Amino acid sequence: MAGFLKRLFGAAANENEPPAGTPDEVYKGVEIFARPVKDGGQWRIAGRLQKDVDGETVERKFVRADLLPDEAGAKSATLGKAHLIIDQNGDGLWSGEDRMV
Repeated sequence: MAGFLKRLFGAAANENEPPAGTPDEVYKGVEIFARPVKDGGQWRIAGRLQKDVDGETVERKFVRADLLPDEAGAKSATLGKAHLIIDQNGDGLWSGEDRMV
């Protein structure tokens, strides 16, 4: 597990990723950055949610156990999971300290 987290947060940026400041999608006012992580020969669902709250940018990261065989499928699934996180948590997603969701 520690190796996975190191690869997720300490790995060099993927050359195929859009620039860090460019969201893949905006959903209900939340910027979604789909960033699947290569795990062995598969791709793990992972991403970042970002929203301006009271003039401050708040960020939430998420990683799921789901593994998919290709990056495009993982990116699409990441966007779907992000929608679900936003819908289920509502405004409570943005309260409190920075945390994984």
